[in-house]
Amino acid sequence: MSVNVPLHKWRSADPAILIGRRCIAQTDQDVIIDGRLELIRHPDGTASLRFPGIGNDIIAHDPNTCSNSMSDGIRSLAIYGKD
Repeated sequence: MSVNVPLHKWRSADPAILIGRRCIAQTDQDVIIDGRLELIRHPDGTASLRFPGIGNDIIAHDPNTCSNSMSDGIRSLAIYGKD
């Protein structure tokens, strides 16, 4: 039996290590989205993480501060291990 433990330091994690991790996000409209994260790198050096097949970003990465934040429209989220 596997136990999912939330990744508490996702705000300072390299976005590459968040690829494939399970994420449960709640939107501002109280919609719950559950899935695995994929990384999108943008030409300006920023990056974002989103669910495959969904166009909205879940997490935004700022390379200037090396920090991650919830994207617009996301109220809360939890990120879990890869298993």
